[in-house]
Amino acid sequence: MRLRNWKETIPPTIEDTLRDVHPHSLYVGFHWYAPPGTPCWVFVGEGKNKKWRQGLVGGEGPQVLTNEGVFRTYEVSYNMNRQRVVNKFTPGIHWEMKPDSPEVRELLREAGVFI
Repeated sequence: MRLRNWKETIPPTIEDTLRDVHPHSLYVGFHWYAPPGTPCWVFVGEGKNKKWRQGLVGGEGPQVLTNEGVFRTYEVSYNMNRQRVVNKFTPGIHWEMKPDSPEVRELLREAGVFI
């Protein structure tokens, strides 16, 4: 006998569907809302030192208007060479910023990032 998951017995609501959305690749842009204080992952560095680092969303910058729509820009702080660095990222347009979620952590593990 197979036990059913709670999600299999009750039809999903719109809120459940919105919560279940997550990136399926590290190298594709993923638009998501990040309030200040949200942990995230950013791909930064120069040359051979480019790698995924943990960051923290500090605030929201100006919005960017493209043919695909309006995208939010976030100021993210992270550590690089023992110094605190702040950069702006637009997650819907650029792929270098991802949420800190179990799905993203699994993608990072598959890519060989030590978490």
